[in-house]
Amino acid sequence: MQKTEVPEGVVNLAHALVETHHLRAWFYALERLPVSFRDTAFSEMAAQMRSAGEDSKLADAVASLANPKMFQSVLEAVRERVAETTPDT
Repeated sequence: MQKTEVPEGVVNLAHALVETHHLRAWFYALERLPVSFRDTAFSEMAAQMRSAGEDSKLADAVASLANPKMFQSVLEAVRERVAETTPDT
């Protein structure tokens, strides 16, 4: 099976989600939205970021989350990494 390279912006975004509780909580909450709403929100957010001149790699990463498969992959990766780094209580 061929592996595809994950863009650096997506890796950085996922890292920020793992490291920052309030961003992670926001990201997890998006899972409950209908797919079409979530996809539109990511596309609009990326467009606003680009027009504001923000980091293009980050804007591209946000835009990629409009793809349901990418959103699901990042969601699973973040959950897995958080589980690895959170001590059992």
